[in-house]
Amino acid sequence: AYIERYFGKKGKTESKPAITISRAEGAGGLTVSSELVKYLREKTTSHEEWTVFDQKLVVKVLEVFNLKGHVGNFMKEGHKGTVTDAFEEFIGLHPSTWSLVERTNATILRLAKIGTCILVGRGSNFVTKDMPNVFHVRLVGSVEKRMEQAMKVFGHSAKEAAKYIKKKDEGRKRYIKDNFDADIDDPLGYHIVINTDIVTYEEAARIIGSEVIRKYNLDAPGKPEIMTGHRAAVF
Repeated sequence: AYIERYFGKKGKTESKPAITISRAEGAGGLTVSSELVKYLREKTTSHEEWTVFDQKLVVKVLEVFNLKGHVGNFMKEGHKGTVTDAFEEFIGLHPSTWSLVERTNATILRLAKIGTCILVGRGSNFVTKDMPNVFHVRLVGSVEKRMEQAMKVFGHSAKEAAKYIKKKDEGRKRYIKDNFDADIDDPLGYHIVINTDIVTYEEAARIIGSEVIRKYNLDAPGKPEIMTGHRAAVF
C-alpha cells in the first residue's frame, strides 16, 4: 500500500520524517517498530500511517528492479563473501551481491526521502546518514537476555539460541563492515541507543516516538512521560 501510494508520484514533495532501527538480534527490533507505529499514529493529530520495512525489503527490491531468479533468500544481511559471490554470479546463480546492495540502498534512499516509514536493518542508518529528516536508533541488549528471547520465540535450546544469536550478530556486523566500512556498534551512528534489557519494548517505542515528535515538530505530545527505574543512552 505504501509503494502504491507514494512511488511514481509526480512533482516534488517535502520529505517527511523517517526512522531507521538497527538492532542486535533478539533486542526487539520488530516489536519496537510495531509499537512505534501505533504510538506515532496515536500521538500526532494528523494520525498519519507509518509503514515498517524489514527483512522483506530485499524482496521488494527484486520486484521494483525486475530482477529474475530466486535470489530473495540469498541477499541476507550476512552474505557469504566476495570469492563465493563472484563464483556464484559467474555460473549464473544470482546477480552480484554488490548490485543487490546498490539497489537495496537506492530503495532505502527512496523510501527515506518519502518518509513516514521505519527502516529496520540493512545499514539504513548509514545509507541515510546525510538526510536531515531521518532519525537513527540502535537497540542493544545482553547476550543472555537476547538468548532468552530466541528460546521463547523460536523454541531454541540454550545452545541453539547462543549459536543463532552469534551467527546473526556476526552476519550483520560483517554486512556493515563490508558495505559501509563502518562498525554497527559505534554509538556515533545513532541519535539514541536503547538497552532493551532494562527498557521494555513499549517504553522504547515511547522514548523514540516522543523524541521524533519533538525533533520534527510533529504535533508535540502533552507533558513528557517520566520513566522511573529505566535508563536509555541518548546521543
